[in-house]
Amino acid sequence: MQEELKWFASFPKELEEFRGKHIALIGKRVVASGDNAIEVLEKAKKEFPKDNPVLAYVPREETLILSGD
Repeated sequence: MQEELKWFASFPKELEEFRGKHIALIGKRVVASGDNAIEVLEKAKKEFPKDNPVLAYVPREETLILSGD
């Protein structure tokens, strides 16, 4: 989970297309996206049953993300 969160917090250009959406991450890859977090999780788990995806919401506008690291 740490890898996914660090990648998400760096807000790479790949996330631009997902603004305003919930996403499921496995590693540094978006494996599902949508407007409903539960549906996104279900889709990710169905496609990748052996993995544990991390859910996140990509804000519509730039948002300051603080980390305790």
